[in-house]
Amino acid sequence: MRVEIKFRPGEEGTVLPFNYNYDVYNQLLEKMSIVSPELAKEAETSHVDLFTFSRIMVRKRELIPDRGIKVLSDDVSLYVSSSSADLIKAIVEGFIDDPILHVGGAVFIVENAKVLREPKIGREVLFSTLSPVMVRTVKLSGDRMKIWDLYPSEDAFFDKLRKVMLMRYSAILGEMPEDRDFSLDVIKFKPVRILVRDTYYRGSLMIFRYKGSRELAQFGYDNGFGEKTRYGFGMVKVIDEDSKW
Repeated sequence: MRVEIKFRPGEEGTVLPFNYNYDVYNQLLEKMSIVSPELAKEAETSHVDLFTFSRIMVRKRELIPDRGIKVLSDDVSLYVSSSSADLIKAIVEGFIDDPILHVGGAVFIVENAKVLREPKIGREVLFSTLSPVMVRTVKLSGDRMKIWDLYPSEDAFFDKLRKVMLMRYSAILGEMPEDRDFSLDVIKFKPVRILVRDTYYRGSLMIFRYKGSRELAQFGYDNGFGEKTRYGFGMVKVIDEDSKW
């Protein structure tokens, strides 16, 4: 289930900080907790990520170095997605009860929220990311193990992504998919770095053609591709093949 939440800036000249993922994550948990403290606790403490969200979409903007993104449009959008309809409903109802989103020093007020129609997802889909896909591995550096963020230009990216998706699918849905094979043809990607709390994560904004398991494609659409999706990584949208992208 996926929802689009539209906000209007609390004041003219609102500046959205560059690194806002952790603030949004905490705000989503807080809204969820208003309606269902138990569900919010589960989403926070689960060893797997139960939801994902997009970047905050600002149609008209101005970049201000060392500060953030000055919002010039009348509204901004945030997309939130999960295979749990109860989780999404709790977030929406929480925003209805408390329609304020605090992001750093910026304030946004809910204008409306709507559930989006599910696209048809088959064995071959063209996806574009709404938030970067993040995949990590561990490498030996000298005599120490080091966490390493992978990019699609590295072969290990695809092997690790496959393992992560199967593990998350099994943990969340309680079974393995009948079809476990898939491949990604990355048409283009842009590396990005995002600060979440006190850690930088490197991910990739991508357009990619997915081929293979329909079950895993649907799971990735619902819950995000890759790791740390609860912090706003891995959300994708389906691109219409006939559109100009």
